[in-house]
Amino acid sequence: MTLSQTFGEFAANFPSSDMPPEVREAARWHMIDAIGVSLAGANPKEESGAAFGRLAAQWSGGKGASLFGFDGRARAELAALVNGSLAQALEMDDKHGSSLARPGSTVVPAVLAAAEAEGLSLAEAIDAAVVGYEVMIRLGFVAGDRFLERGYHTSSLIGSFGVAAAIGRLRGATPGQIADAMGIAGTFASGIQESTRTGSTSKILHGGWGAHAGMLAIDLAMAGITGPDTVFEGKFGFFETHLTPISGQLDFARAAEGLGTRWYLPETAYKPYPCCQLLHAFIEASKQVLADFARDGVTVADIESVHCQLAEPGLTLVTEPRDRKKAPKTPHEGRFSLFFGVAAALVDGDVGLETFLPERLDDNRILTLAQKIEASVDPESDYPAHCPARLTVQAGGRSYFKHVPYHPGSPEAALSRADVLAKFERNTRWHFGDGAVSVAQAMGEAPETESLSDMLRHIRPLETLRQAS
Repeated sequence: MTLSQTFGEFAANFPSSDMPPEVREAARWHMIDAIGVSLAGANPKEESGAAFGRLAAQWSGGKGASLFGFDGRARAELAALVNGSLAQALEMDDKHGSSLARPGSTVVPAVLAAAEAEGLSLAEAIDAAVVGYEVMIRLGFVAGDRFLERGYHTSSLIGSFGVAAAIGRLRGATPGQIADAMGIAGTFASGIQESTRTGSTSKILHGGWGAHAGMLAIDLAMAGITGPDTVFEGKFGFFETHLTPISGQLDFARAAEGLGTRWYLPETAYKPYPCCQLLHAFIEASKQVLADFARDGVTVADIESVHCQLAEPGLTLVTEPRDRKKAPKTPHEGRFSLFFGVAAALVDGDVGLETFLPERLDDNRILTLAQKIEASVDPESDYPAHCPARLTVQAGGRSYFKHVPYHPGSPEAALSRADVLAKFERNTRWHFGDGAVSVAQAMGEAPETESLSDMLRHIRPLETLRQAS
């Protein structure tokens, strides 16, 4: 069978009872995390919240699915577009290591929207999410980081395939219809990274577009539109058209290897910081340096120079164009600046939601320190399996070196359940106040037998109260 046919068979017919409990539990908590990061993106203080607030007022109407953070509903495919974009808006959606897949801002918003609109159970939503994560992650293995080298972004490129499989499972599509939907999704595949160089916000749409396009693809396939079953392997298929001339071999075998027995969903990283994942280990390294400063009586004012080492193509992504990365003008530009992110971590001792608010971008302490930071290639990096950091700081006549081999959230440096709850609280305090943690815990304890709508009721009343206040 072709890869799309293999995935179609898996999505349609794999028994729910054979999905290990720990995989299903991971799916639930990645859903909760995705809701939290969507709500963070809906904060009216953020560019994304202001823009989608206007769209929510325009697109709301009727039944459909919830628009997280807004008192409204929309057709499921529009809700997936909105919630998926919000989930990626602050760069805190989950991400699987070497596949570079970000299912939390693609698969999850689509599954939640479809299951809510159609009155399905939490169990059915979890089934679909597991399928979508596995398909999307495995497709990421085929090309590794070669999409990023070309300036593409995997969320919208491969996200729609995972969504087509997930929603096909949710709606009872046949294996052939799911394979057709993947063929159709190949026609929708898109997503360029240029906005990371300019600070524009169009990149946040990649999660939403992957969710939206995959839902449209399965709708079209179930209505009778067909797609090429060689969408992945074909001469004019997805990989050949986007990557020609192709460097090295495409690893189609790994995409199907162990399907249904080897589970990648639990390895997917929760992201603790609201910026590009390439910066996360450097933030941790900066905290370690500050601890050494405190021991030695050194201050941030004593810093003479900072040097960062990381792998390509990530190095270029977060350091060029140099003048814009040294002094970002927009929040999104700051989230993709190694210089600004490391300087903020050293000045403030941490990086949080407030770090990239417009008023913080003019902080002279951060901008001055950013001018002292340089970067080069790390020849020992194992990227994209991990996003390691090598950080050297010269300060007070001393040299401080830190190597953080595993980015926080990776399997080797996993976030605990308490960490995930704390992240949800930070992301949603603007919305829930002191009740944020209890909302997440209630969703975590909801029985699989209840409807997804019942689980989501925990967030709706507070949305209504906020709008009414």
